Amino acid sequence: MDLIAFAAVTGVVVLGSLVQVTTGVGGGFVMVPLLAMIDLALVPAPLIFASICLSVIMAVRERAAIDWVHIPLVLVGMLPGAVMGAFLISQIPLEQLGIVFGCVILLGVLITAIGRTLPLTRYSAIAAGTLSGIMGASSGIGAPLLALLYQNETGARLRGTLAILYTTASVLILLVLAGFNRFWTEEIIAGTYLIPGFILGYLIASRLTARLNDRFTRIAVLLVSASAAAALIWRSLPDDLLT
Repeated sequence: MDLIAFAAVTGVVVLGSLVQVTTGVGGGFVMVPLLAMIDLALVPAPLIFASICLSVIMAVRERAAIDWVHIPLVLVGMLPGAVMGAFLISQIPLEQLGIVFGCVILLGVLITAIGRTLPLTRYSAIAAGTLSGIMGASSGIGAPLLALLYQNETGARLRGTLAILYTTASVLILLVLAGFNRFWTEEIIAGTYLIPGFILGYLIASRLTARLNDRFTRIAVLLVSASAAAALIWRSLPDDLLT
């Protein structure tokens, strides 16, 4: 990766990290479409690998507010979901993955924008875990469904619980992706280039959190994400469909 590309991906990851730290969800909306437009090889495995450092930091910071009751149920559903998601991308040519990523992002944006309340029960936790596993393994974005489970909780509980779920789910998804030859040496090297952006984004966000308006940030993230996803889908369409 040359210096210009490194600066570009770092900027994208810093922006996504700012969103993730301040709201607890939404970082993937920003990072996945923009990173995929720079280089499809950066998603999903390298991004998931690099994001673990941020998830661990956030989980430790909000550890007192974590909801440990439903986490095992979410993970029970996430394993088969991750296998299905990994199988999906293993069957799709690299040049067409942009369409998959874009569609998953638009679905996540729609789910988040609707903001319907999802009751937190053992069944909803398993179902959300399964669908989140599919979306996470196939695109790197599995947060929207999990966020629906905790959207009525306090900010600390939301951020802490999602952070520990992201950490555990990321390890699980990477193991599944490795089984489908979608995570190994090349993806680890690519993910290493993204780690400085996550750390820098966290340090900046820690100083800005109190100054940001959550509603404005949420709307801006959804608009940017939807636009980037649409552009990614357009760019990934076969040339014969565009002529």
